[in-house]
Amino acid sequence: MDPLRDAIALLFKRKGRNELSEREFVLSASMDLRWFPPRDAQRLLQIGLETKLLEAHEGTIRPSFDVSAVEVPRDYVPTAEILATPTPAAEGLFVRIVDAIAAKTKMERKAVIGLVNGIQEKMDVEVEVAALIAAHRSGADVSPFLPAMKSRFGMA
Repeated sequence: MDPLRDAIALLFKRKGRNELSEREFVLSASMDLRWFPPRDAQRLLQIGLETKLLEAHEGTIRPSFDVSAVEVPRDYVPTAEILATPTPAAEGLFVRIVDAIAAKTKMERKAVIGLVNGIQEKMDVEVEVAALIAAHRSGADVSPFLPAMKSRFGMA
């Protein structure tokens, strides 16, 4: 069972439509279904788009798969772990930031990742945010990563 696909399928099934505005998606996941606070519901949308389970089309979003073929119990509630689903965009951004830190500090990648993990745990933030903090602290230029970070967290 793929929790992300299941959550998306159930959300569209419950709405009874095969396209929604981004706002409707977020409000449905947060207010209607009470799965997540709005910020996390926005993150769910972003993960769906990055993993290509959702497609954006002329101001609306729709699943890229047949939701009727997905069997999900009506009382299904996704856990917060779904928000940590790795996406190609996130992994690429993280690796690029780690590489920038390694280049600036001459540290090995493994050590940089350990540093980032420490910041993430201490500050309780997303791993990409922790990597950006580590990059800034190391003196690396973070400006090339800001557009991708804004996009990643729905701030663009």
